[in-house]
Amino acid sequence: MKKYQEILLKTILGTFKHLPFPVICRGGDLIGTLLYHLLKERREVGLSNLRIAFPVKNPEEREAIFKKCWKNICKDLLEVVKYFVSSPNLIKERVSVSGVENLNYCLAQNKGIIALSAHYGNFPLLCQRIALEKYPVAIIYSRMHNRVLNPMIPVLQREAGIEPIPDNPRHRCVALSLAWLKKGGILFLQIDQNPSEEAGVPIDFFGWKLPTFRGPVVMAMRTGASILPMFIIRKKNNHHQIVIEKPFELNLTGNNEKDIRANLEALSKITEDYIRRCPSLWWWIHRRFRMAIPN
Repeated sequence: MKKYQEILLKTILGTFKHLPFPVICRGGDLIGTLLYHLLKERREVGLSNLRIAFPVKNPEEREAIFKKCWKNICKDLLEVVKYFVSSPNLIKERVSVSGVENLNYCLAQNKGIIALSAHYGNFPLLCQRIALEKYPVAIIYSRMHNRVLNPMIPVLQREAGIEPIPDNPRHRCVALSLAWLKKGGILFLQIDQNPSEEAGVPIDFFGWKLPTFRGPVVMAMRTGASILPMFIIRKKNNHHQIVIEKPFELNLTGNNEKDIRANLEALSKITEDYIRRCPSLWWWIHRRFRMAIPN
């Protein structure tokens, strides 16, 4: 980072250190409400996504979900900074973890773990909380367009105990990800965004065929790594609960393309089930359904 970026980062962290959580959460609600009204294009994308995913819900219900979605996103982003400057004990108090025995069981196999998740809840906090317990966590991240903030992200991730792996160039991202798994590490992957054409497989999602990132299944097949679905849920008091599911068992028949598609379909269904339980926790602002084909 350049000197001015270091000064800016220290200023931001210093400010957040003195802000109490109720102020952080209230600020997130206010910013989310503001962005809902100001960002017309994103509002149209989000409401269009919700019409496709929940056709039986009325417009008022879908609008309420999307308004709450914006509030949650803004609270998530503010909270990540706040938790970064908070004590480990406070983080553990506010972010509980269930299913740790599943994580420990898979780590004992020493073949690596693919932590399968989505843009659901405060997913950066999920990684931060797992890393706090000294588990070896890596996350694939996309570089931001903002030249000022972009260099700060990997710095903060490393200081939180998370190994950042840039998604470009793709061949290097794949090589680093496979190497991390072969060392027995935890690789955090999300399969709920549109992949590049060569990396995607069309599978069912909310009753539509959508291209889906094949990486989790392909990497598990190549390395023997376990796939552990894990998600983070915001509670009513703005505390969080991380849920680590039991290991996902790959169904392998010897037909690679068929196996990739079938297993991705099953993993996507797990993600969809979480979204259906609490739709406002998912990031509806992304253009997930732009290439949707009806089943």
